Amino acid sequence: MISFAEPLYPSMDFLPFEKRLFQSTAVRRLKMLAHLGVGALVSPLIHSRYDHSLGLWKLVSHFFPENKELRAAAILHDVGHLPFSNGIETAFGYDHHEITKLRIQSQEIQAILDSAGIDTSLLVKYILEKSPITGSAKVLGLDHLDYVFRAAYMGGYHHQSPWLTVQRLACSEEGITCDEETAEQMMKLIVKTNEWLCSKEMLATEAVLIEAIKCDWAESGEERDVFQELTDWDVLCILKASPAPRARMLIHTLLEQPDKLIIREGATGKGIPFKVSRTINLGPSVNNQAYIESTKGEEALRRIKNVNNQYEVIDFTFIEECI
Repeated sequence: MISFAEPLYPSMDFLPFEKRLFQSTAVRRLKMLAHLGVGALVSPLIHSRYDHSLGLWKLVSHFFPENKELRAAAILHDVGHLPFSNGIETAFGYDHHEITKLRIQSQEIQAILDSAGIDTSLLVKYILEKSPITGSAKVLGLDHLDYVFRAAYMGGYHHQSPWLTVQRLACSEEGITCDEETAEQMMKLIVKTNEWLCSKEMLATEAVLIEAIKCDWAESGEERDVFQELTDWDVLCILKASPAPRARMLIHTLLEQPDKLIIREGATGKGIPFKVSRTINLGPSVNNQAYIESTKGEEALRRIKNVNNQYEVIDFTFIEECI
């Protein structure tokens, strides 16, 4: 059995090959990867990369119903992600785009694409280069649009149905376009999304998880090829049974006693330092201009950049005293 119901958008009609892609091994794996990575350990409400891929496919199907390469790209665009996603990938030097290309070339997926007469090189181009999915340097694409909508839903600060907003948008290879009123509403969501994703709790959780993985790898040996095939759950299970005592202590605290994680401003040398390294510095286009270049857009962007200046550290003094 398989269901394609999700809370943000209405149902869309499938092209014949699309259900087969959604049921492929590489895409089904996305059900076990949290879209917002460590957000799954922080928020009471979570969603998977499978949910996000389904949402992006619905957006692409709405704006480009006849473009089968673009629709397939929406389904497959995240298949290269690792457990807990971007922060982990950056910390350990993985390139999920390269892994995505390899997984698209797998026998199972390639057979589905070939049977539908899909140009694989064009599909990959839609994922990796400027396209309606990726947008452009300063303009939001459909991928980030669904990202923002789902983060807002997860964070509980949607004030209206995302679908009502979608119907006021247009989309091209340059990304999303809309009127100024809609752009202003969207930028408020983008700012809120950044504030939530760059919160101390979110970044501290990611730092602890990265440190636990480093400790485990130092003890058991780094297995990069194996790691990229794992799911979030696999990683947590490995860390809980790690031969490295510090890795076990960190993951136990993170999962069962997070209130003992102390977050302080500045580095004391007693904990794990971390900082904000990524934000969404994008917006829609209004009257052929990136909204972030307008007066109101620049004001909103300053709020995002202010978030980017936070530097925090986790202090484990209290934990060490209790062990």
